[in-house]
Amino acid sequence: MSASPSTEGLRPTPILLLLIPAIFAVWHIRPLLPVDETRYTAVAWEMWRSGEFLVPHLNGETYAHKPPVLFWLMHAGWAVFGVNLWWPRLLGALALCLNAFMIKRLGMRLWPQRPQRGNIAAMLFVGALFPFLFSTVLMFDLWLVPWVVLGWTTLVDAHRGAPLLRTSLTFAAAVGFGILTKGPVTLLFLLPPMLAAAHWSGRSKFIYATGGIGILLGAAIALAWALPAGLAGGQEYRAAIFWGQTAGRIKDSFAHSRPFWWFLPLLPGMLFPWLWWPRAYQGWRGLSTKAKDIQRLMFWSLAPAFLFLCLMDGKQPHYLLPLFAMAALALAWNLDESPRFGLRPSLLPFLMPLLVGTIMALAPLWTPQVENVAWLNPQVLSLTGIAYLILLRPAWSVLQREAYRPLVLAMLAPITVIALHFGMSRSFYKEYDLKPTADFVAQWQEDDTPVGYFGAAYYGQFHFLGRLHKPLANPINIDALRAWLKANPEGQMLVVVRRSDPPTFGPSPYPALPHGSRLLQVWESEQLLTRMDELELP
Repeated sequence: MSASPSTEGLRPTPILLLLIPAIFAVWHIRPLLPVDETRYTAVAWEMWRSGEFLVPHLNGETYAHKPPVLFWLMHAGWAVFGVNLWWPRLLGALALCLNAFMIKRLGMRLWPQRPQRGNIAAMLFVGALFPFLFSTVLMFDLWLVPWVVLGWTTLVDAHRGAPLLRTSLTFAAAVGFGILTKGPVTLLFLLPPMLAAAHWSGRSKFIYATGGIGILLGAAIALAWALPAGLAGGQEYRAAIFWGQTAGRIKDSFAHSRPFWWFLPLLPGMLFPWLWWPRAYQGWRGLSTKAKDIQRLMFWSLAPAFLFLCLMDGKQPHYLLPLFAMAALALAWNLDESPRFGLRPSLLPFLMPLLVGTIMALAPLWTPQVENVAWLNPQVLSLTGIAYLILLRPAWSVLQREAYRPLVLAMLAPITVIALHFGMSRSFYKEYDLKPTADFVAQWQEDDTPVGYFGAAYYGQFHFLGRLHKPLANPINIDALRAWLKANPEGQMLVVVRRSDPPTFGPSPYPALPHGSRLLQVWESEQLLTRMDELELP
C-alpha cells in the first residue's frame, strides 16, 4: 500500500536541518543555567580531572543522583576535542536527531506496509514543544528516549517473529543502557507493554521470553557498573544507587513532590501544537483496549506509564519525554488513516504564535506597567516580536497547501522557542552567567586562598566554568560558618542573598555578583567574622 498523497512528503530531515543551527544559536546567546546544567558539567569535569570514571563526584563528594551515561558522553567528546563547552551543548541536538531516527525506525516496524508513518511520527516528535525545548538544554531524559524506543521496537520484532536470541540481546541493551542513562525508571516504560503481550500479540510467549531474558541480561549490564561503583563509592553511595533514588521518587519524594493531577494542566503547553490541532486526535477512539494489535500496543505503552508517573510523589515535566515518542507514533497513525488536513482545524494552533508575537511586539506598552521586569529590554523584545510576526506570514501562505500543513505546524513550537530566547535581553542572561564569578574563584584557588559558599547548598555552579581543582567549603549553619572563618582567616566567603530580603550580614565591602535569581556577597574571612561579632550572631 502506498503512502497517501497528503502525507508522502512529510519527513523530519528538513526540520532537523533547520533546527540544529537554531539550537546552536540559542546556546550562543545564553550561558549554562544553574543549577542543573552547571551541576552536570561540574560532575563530568570532576570525573575527567580526577580520572575517576566509575563513581561520579560533585564538590569532592560522591554524587548518586544520576547514573553515569551522560557524563561518559561528555567525556567521549572531550577525549576527541579536548575539554570544551560546545560539546556538552551539542548533546541535546544529537539526542534529538537520534530520537527522530529511532522513532522513524519503530514506525517502519509497526507498519511495514506504510513506512511513511515513521517519517510522520519523527516529524511530529521533533516539532513538539517539549522535545525541542529539551534539545536546547543539557539534561538526561532526551537520552533515555532512544533506549525506551529500542525496547518497544524489540517487542514489535518479537511480535513479527524475529529470532529469540536477537530480540533478547536487543531488549537487554535497551534495559541495561536505559538504566545506566536514567535509572530503573526505564522499566516503567517497557514492562507494561511486555506484560500485556497476550492482549496485543498472538506471539505472547515469545515476547515474555524476550522480556524475561532481556531484563536479566539488562540488569547484568547495569550491575557491571553499579557493583564496582557501589564498592568504590562506599556504603552511603551504594545504598543511594541501589534503592534510595528510585524509592524516594515513588513515595515521599525528597524533591519535586507534586499532587496526583500535576501533569494534566501542563499537557496543552507540552504538546503544543498537536494538542491544539483537533485534526491530530480526531479518530483516536481506535486507541483503546478493543483496537487492533498494534493500536493496543500503543495503548499499553502510553496509559499505564502515564498513570504510574501521576501516582509517583516526585514529578518533573521531563519525566514524560519517553511517552512523547509513542504519542507521536499514535498521532502519525491517526493522521495517515484519514489524511485530509482541513484549513479550519489548523487555525487554532496558529493563533498561539500570533498571540506570542503580538505580545512581544507590544512590549514597550506593557513592560512599564509590570514590576520586576528590569531584566527585559522592551525594544529588543519588540523588534524580535515584529521579526517573528513577519516570519509567520510566509508560514501562513504555505499553510494554505493541504500537504504541507503538518510540516508548517511542526515548525511553530521550535520557532516560538527560538524567538523567545532571542527576545530576552542580554541583561537577563548576564544575571545567570556565572563565568565571571567562577573566574574569581579559580584565581583564588590558584593563589591557594580557601574559598567557601554559604547561604544555600553548593551544586558545583563554578566547578566546570572555572575549571576548579578543589572543593568549596559549604557551611550549613552559622556555627559551621564561624568555625570555618576562624580556621581560614585568609579565606574568601561567598554568601548567597535574596534580592528582595535584607542580607543577613548587611552590605558587603565589595559589589555583589549575579547568581541567577539571587546575588552573591563577597566577604574576606576576617571582615565577615568581625561583622558577625558586631551583630552578636551566635
